Amino acid sequence: MSREMRMRQLQFIVVAWLVVTLSSASGAVTAQPASLSPNVLGERFLLQISYDQRTVGFNTSRSRIVTFRRDGAALQMLDVSDAQRSDPPPVLATIPISRETPSTLDVDLNEAFNTLDREEDRTGEDYYGRIEMHDGIAVRLFDRRALSVAYHGATLVFDQEARTNDGQQLIIHYYLSAYQPRADFRRFEMKNLRRFGFYETYPQWRSSGWVLYATKFDIHEPIVFALSSDTPKQYRSALRDGVLYWNRAFGRTVVRVIDAPSGVRAPNPDYNVIQWAPGGFASTSYIQSDPLTGQILHAHIFILPHTLAGGDLDQQNDQLRYLAAHEVGHALGLRHNFAPGGMTSVMDYFKLPQILQIGSEIRAGMPSLAYDTAVVQHVYLGAPLDTDTLPPFCTDSQQGCFPFRSAPKQSNALHGNVSTDPAHDPLRQ
Repeated sequence: MSREMRMRQLQFIVVAWLVVTLSSASGAVTAQPASLSPNVLGERFLLQISYDQRTVGFNTSRSRIVTFRRDGAALQMLDVSDAQRSDPPPVLATIPISRETPSTLDVDLNEAFNTLDREEDRTGEDYYGRIEMHDGIAVRLFDRRALSVAYHGATLVFDQEARTNDGQQLIIHYYLSAYQPRADFRRFEMKNLRRFGFYETYPQWRSSGWVLYATKFDIHEPIVFALSSDTPKQYRSALRDGVLYWNRAFGRTVVRVIDAPSGVRAPNPDYNVIQWAPGGFASTSYIQSDPLTGQILHAHIFILPHTLAGGDLDQQNDQLRYLAAHEVGHALGLRHNFAPGGMTSVMDYFKLPQILQIGSEIRAGMPSLAYDTAVVQHVYLGAPLDTDTLPPFCTDSQQGCFPFRSAPKQSNALHGNVSTDPAHDPLRQ
C-alpha cells in the first residue's frame, strides 16, 4: 500500500479525537465517537506512548506495532510486534463500536485506552532479560479525559489525562502513525553487555535464537536537537557545546542544534527537545524507538538546573557542557559506563573537579573521550572495535558496578538520572 493511502487511512484517527466539545461554562473536554473506514483493518501502525507523572516526572511506555481487527460489536487493537510469535497476538485495547454504516464505523477510542503499560520503551537485557517474557505489567486508568489532539505530518498525537488506582495524576501522550520502517536503516545486533552498552529492543525470536538490536538514530540525515525557548540565554552556548561534543566522537558532523520555536516543549513529535526544566529530581533523557529495528524516533531530554553544584557562571557552563553531553549520549542510545579507570567517557559520573575538566575540554574543542569515540563509531558507523585499547565498561545493574564508588557528597558532584532500573518507577510500587 502506498504512503499516501496509509496517510489517508490514518485520518480516521484524527476524526477519533479531533471532534471534541469545549464547554464555555465549565471548560470540560469530552471525546466524541470516531468514524473509521473499514479499509484500515489489518494494516500495521506504530503506537508510542509517554506520560508525565505530576509528582515524579516523565517516562515512556513500550512501543508497539499494532493492527485493528473486527470482533462483533467492537474493534480490537492487536499487538503484532513479534512477527515470529506462534500464539495469537495480544489484545491491547477493545474499542466499542457505537454505530455502523456501509462505509464507516463509529468508535470511542478514548474508552479503549484504559490501561498504561509500565514496561519502558528504553530497555536492555539487564532489565527484562534476553528472552521475551510478555509480563503484561500495566496499571488501570480512571477518570480519563481527552485534552488535545493534533495531526503532525503522518503522526497523530493524542493527549489524555487520567489517574491511577492510588490517585496519581498522569498526562499521557499517544503517538500513532502508519508503520513504515526505513529500508536503509542499518540495524546493530547486541550480543551482550560485556564491552560496551546501548539500550536495546525487546527480545525478538529469529531462526538463530533471541535477537536484540541496539537503539540508535538513523544518520542518513542529521540528528537535530532543539533547545527549548525558555533556556536562559547565558546557558545556551554551553548546552550547544555539550550536544556538539558527539560530532567529535563520530568524527564527522552528525548532530545539529537549533532553537526550538516558542511554545515547543518536551515531549514533542516534531523535535528532539532539550527541555530546560526547573524543579523535579534530576536531569535525564528518554528515547522512543522502532520496536523491531531499534531506530530511535523521538528523544526527550530534561535539563534541571538545580543539579548544578554552584560556582560562577563559567563553572556552571562547564558543568552544563558535561551534563548535556551525558544526556545526549543517552538520547543517542548509550548506556552509563561506571567502570573505574579514569575519565574515559562522558557516560560516567564524576566529582566536580573532573566535571569541570571535561566541560572545559569540551569548550576548548579537545578530542572526545576514548570510550565514546570507539563505541559510537562502532555501532553507528560500523567501524571495527579494537578490544585491546577499548576502555573498560560496566553499567547500572551489573554486579559490582556502581556510580560514585568513592561516595562523594551531593554538593561535590553533578548527577543525572542515576536509576535506570524499572523497579524504581513509583508506579510499580
